[in-house]
Amino acid sequence: MADEGKRPFQSQIDAANEGQLSMSFSTDVRVNAEEFVYMDRDCAAMKDRIRVYQGIAEGIADREVWGLGETPETWPLSGKVLVKRFRDKAMGDESGNSVHAILERHYQIIDGIQELHRVIAQRYLDTDSEFASRYNEIMASAPQGFQGQR
Repeated sequence: MADEGKRPFQSQIDAANEGQLSMSFSTDVRVNAEEFVYMDRDCAAMKDRIRVYQGIAEGIADREVWGLGETPETWPLSGKVLVKRFRDKAMGDESGNSVHAILERHYQIIDGIQELHRVIAQRYLDTDSEFASRYNEIMASAPQGFQGQR
């Protein structure tokens, strides 16, 4: 999917920008402007939702009082250990296995998918007037936010 240190789908995005990305379809498959518009909109909505969840993880990590016996003068010591584990799982896990870090990886993947679809759509817009007309019409009237089932 992605080389280490590269953003997800970067090689496909680069290939699409250079006009080197190609797909083979049967004659039954048609390029659908609606799919490109909705893919962009849904990716944006998913990225927004991920940022909300990351904010929740940050709130968990930053919470000062848990009421689990985590203060230095309380006993048993397990309260401090439990609170540290919650904070680490929310945001501070050294292994990258925290909720915040995992959500960031999901965000980057969705961002790559969205960018790839934008580049492909732009190439269609530049070369297919029928596609461009339909795409612009849908973009002007499409509802915003995720429209799928919850």
